[in-house]
Amino acid sequence: GGSIEVEHVIGCSAAGILGSNPVDDASSQQQKEDGKECIPVETEALPGVCVTLAVLPDVQLKTFHVMGDDIPEDLGMVSSDDWKNNVGLGNFDNGVDDEVFMLFPSPSFQNKVDKFLGGLSYAFPTSTTFGGVASTVSSLSRARLFRYSSINVGGTGQPETLTDGCVGAVLKGDIQVKVMVSQGAKPVGGIYRVVSGEGSTVGAIVLDEAATEEAQEGDEYVDDGEDDDDDEEVEEEDEKKRKNAEMAAAYAKARIPKPILAEANFIMRTLSDDDQAFMRRALLIGLERGGAMGRTPNELLRLAQGEGHRFTVHQVASAGMKDGSVTLPLGSVDIERGQRLRFFVRDGGFAKREVDALWMGYKKTCLQDLMMDGGDDDGESSTFTPSACMVMPTMDRGAKLFGTSKSGSKGYESSAVATFLPTVPSISGFYSNAVLGKLDENSANGELMVHGSSSCYAIFGSSEYVVFCRGEKRLNKSVFALL
Repeated sequence: GGSIEVEHVIGCSAAGILGSNPVDDASSQQQKEDGKECIPVETEALPGVCVTLAVLPDVQLKTFHVMGDDIPEDLGMVSSDDWKNNVGLGNFDNGVDDEVFMLFPSPSFQNKVDKFLGGLSYAFPTSTTFGGVASTVSSLSRARLFRYSSINVGGTGQPETLTDGCVGAVLKGDIQVKVMVSQGAKPVGGIYRVVSGEGSTVGAIVLDEAATEEAQEGDEYVDDGEDDDDDEEVEEEDEKKRKNAEMAAAYAKARIPKPILAEANFIMRTLSDDDQAFMRRALLIGLERGGAMGRTPNELLRLAQGEGHRFTVHQVASAGMKDGSVTLPLGSVDIERGQRLRFFVRDGGFAKREVDALWMGYKKTCLQDLMMDGGDDDGESSTFTPSACMVMPTMDRGAKLFGTSKSGSKGYESSAVATFLPTVPSISGFYSNAVLGKLDENSANGELMVHGSSSCYAIFGSSEYVVFCRGEKRLNKSVFALL
């Protein structure tokens, strides 16, 4: 094989990597019969390198490095052009295609990420953004960022290794990226409305009885239709009745406004031992997203139908022991009176179902688009065709959240991607400190944010070039391939 001339490189250190091997003559018979183009591989806390090589015809690409001091303090005081120039993204606008941003911030840049994402939404309102915060195996070592652009494309020709700021790539042209985020959080208890709160602090809440009843009916519908694939123990009927009675008592008291911490304590008593243990370690609050009402009330059904998440989950940053209030990460939200919220806990079983539901919703949306796509003026289809997928889970997912299969293998998420996208020849990514992006394509412009304890999926596609498929030897028209 000949050498490959690389024009741009960005990357980072990671606590674990995700990659894929091609299905070829050396693969097992079962792997060949599965009909998948690649076999995903995941490692956690082990030495390894994952390199993804992308061939992107008709795409402009520029790498950049941003420091915290480069970001203007007040968006209202600068024009979008000035903001672009400040962060090194000026003169990259062909006026036709929407931008795609791939970002790898350092952990030390995390307190600037929200401001940077807000600026991107302001200066590039129709762009797509995704990424993951660099990580390391040990807290004693510093994360590293990598960047390179050859002289032939206006770069320095010198590779850079950085420890601060954010490296990224902006792409324009014949490229599309669809982004989804899996939160891995299970709703518990009822649905509430904010009675008092401001900024990112929630004071008092009260039960929203109508919304709670609707959500419970949806939950019961899903529970009745589920198969117990994991052979989990089913609660006895009297235990269910006891839990339901405790929940009813808690709800009866919740009809009166009370501090959110007090209500969290009531809800905690009705949960399983595992859920109680998690809730004592970390309190998760889900805030209802705009436009969520009028759709399917159950979270998993919503995802499976392609409607997106109903709640955006945040971990409480601090609590007021005197007034019983909770404060979410600064800059992440703006609490409004009357806003709906719900409590959540992390749960491996629910997280698996969420991943599957999210991808089922993606496939359903693709099918709907295909049926509605009547072709362009030339009679050709413009339907999005995936050619690669990046998977970026946070470090508390993987085997820690999903466990291992009966055979001892890991990699639940990458295996799910390979199952739902069997024709994709490249699946790659890394375990991050946090992920960046909108929850899904139903997100409003202001919902570009940092997500902790989540996974980000970025699906690449082209409207002009077919997917590189080793089985059909179509290298001359490859779009994205892990080599």
